Amino acid sequence: MENLTGSCLCGKVQIEVSNEFEYMGNCHCSECRKFTGSDYSSVGGVKPEHFCFKAGNEFVSIYQKNEETALAFCRVCGSSLFSKKHKTGMYNIRLGILDDMPTHKPSFHIFTASKAPWNDITDNLTQFEKAPIKQ
Repeated sequence: MENLTGSCLCGKVQIEVSNEFEYMGNCHCSECRKFTGSDYSSVGGVKPEHFCFKAGNEFVSIYQKNEETALAFCRVCGSSLFSKKHKTGMYNIRLGILDDMPTHKPSFHIFTASKAPWNDITDNLTQFEKAPIKQ
């Protein structure tokens, strides 16, 4: 599988991820809205073995959101980069930082019950009022 590159706005942080996303979706929770400064966050989940820094790891700041999730951003330009789930090790890459086109695109919306009031979801993707229930 091919690898994709990504970078922050200033280019100091550069990542590489495999084009093997476990999922891609749009999160509408208030925390993602605040972290990205947008009305929702498009993310793709990759396993830790499919993620690496190409450059600029020293420019990454981590905000420990809670026991389960750490948020990463560039300390130079402030770009939101990814979140990391401690329990699973998964990286939720902010799709907007990708410099290359992934094979897939987001297939669902989560936390639609708390979406921004001005945001009308007009596509036909699956919607979850909260997080999807794991079977």
